[in-house]
Amino acid sequence: MRAIWSGHITFGLITIPVELHAAAESSERVSFRLLHKKDMAPIRYKKFCSKEDIEVGNDEIVKGYEVEKKKYAAVEKEELQGVKESLGEENRDIEVLQFVEFASLNPLSFERAYYVAPRKGGEKAYVVLREALAEVKRVGIARFFLRTRPLLAALLPGEKALALEVLRSFEEMREPKDLGVPAAAGKPAEVKMARMLIDQMSQEEWDPTEHPDEYRRALKKLLASKRRFAVPGEGREHAEGGKVVDLMEALRRSIEKAPGRPKAKRSAPRRAGAA
Repeated sequence: MRAIWSGHITFGLITIPVELHAAAESSERVSFRLLHKKDMAPIRYKKFCSKEDIEVGNDEIVKGYEVEKKKYAAVEKEELQGVKESLGEENRDIEVLQFVEFASLNPLSFERAYYVAPRKGGEKAYVVLREALAEVKRVGIARFFLRTRPLLAALLPGEKALALEVLRSFEEMREPKDLGVPAAAGKPAEVKMARMLIDQMSQEEWDPTEHPDEYRRALKKLLASKRRFAVPGEGREHAEGGKVVDLMEALRRSIEKAPGRPKAKRSAPRRAGAA
């Protein structure tokens, strides 16, 4: 895996050099591209001014924030950069603020997952922290900067690696008080029967491989029966628009078109992260 961030985990007087890796594979997500049914050309979106009905370049666009209903405040790029700098954007630490019981976290606040791997010199402290968190069944609540803003996250011990789960801000979470959920519990006998059923259906561990994405499987089966075609003007669109070409996709297509496709070589395992 390619690291997307590097820095340190800090708590107390302990500093552990680490790096972050995306825990989810975005290429496995089911997604579609919009095409024109008539000629199968890709659909493109342009930015238009709703008042003048003309296309607008990026250099003429500013960001607006709705401070109250139908009232906006415009913010320039330089002003946003100033805000980020004032918050300490250059800080490269995952600062652990406290340790809490895992049960005290609301799983609904989990937003984005990363793996945390040690860099050179941090292997021993990394293992100690992972094992200690696992033994006491606690997680670290940490703050760190990623790309543009400070984020709150939970540092979770796994069987092999530490994970960092970005948490949604509590301001974003809706309260369930307006859902009409009854507060009174069921009768003791009913609760006892429900617990018996839960015990019968319980397992020690959950194996996610027993529950594959059925929609993705069905979709792959459907696509296997479909005729394949090239999207007209796709290469020209990238060249003329000055957009970044997906290098991996371009390489994959080149290999498919090349005669006598070579077998993929198995890469040698990487050694523990170097600084």
